[in-house]
Amino acid sequence: MHTPPVRHSSPLERPNERDAMFGAVLRVLCVASLVSGASASSGSERQKLTASDGASSDAFGSSVSVSGDYAVVGAVGDDSLTGSAYIFVRSGTTWTQQQKLTASDRASNDWFGWSVSISGDTAVVGAHYNDDGGSNSGSAYIFVRSGTTWTQQQKLTASDAAENDEFGVRVSISGGTAVVG
Repeated sequence: MHTPPVRHSSPLERPNERDAMFGAVLRVLCVASLVSGASASSGSERQKLTASDGASSDAFGSSVSVSGDYAVVGAVGDDSLTGSAYIFVRSGTTWTQQQKLTASDRASNDWFGWSVSISGDTAVVGAHYNDDGGSNSGSAYIFVRSGTTWTQQQKLTASDAAENDEFGVRVSISGGTAVVG
């Protein structure tokens, strides 16, 4: 029998994950720097990305993904671990928040934003503690961009969803294919 994971009040209480989260944000910044012309050896920071409504417990940067001029950043701790994700768009060398993404059926402790991926005009966001198919069965959400608006198009769940599957703990998308683990 699989023992459910212990849920901490905040991902920041787990030092290894906290360190990984802060490193993720730094990598986004370094990628932005390198793409905008800095050499790999200089590693200079061009801009600090922050959420317009960010709080210290949001764990902004818990997951990140970049595709062209778009970045998606997870904030799994937002709103009592309901979670959210933020889309940023780059114009020249400046990144600007375009939209905050949330699940249409959001619930406390879903951990929406634990995993994110973006490819072109499509983003996928994991919520591995969503309870639709049993406690912690998990899900993933597909968002599609039209102009400057990102809209949830679909919620993905495992066809054989079961308690503690944590479907959505990892997500990836390339072109029209999304993979959820």
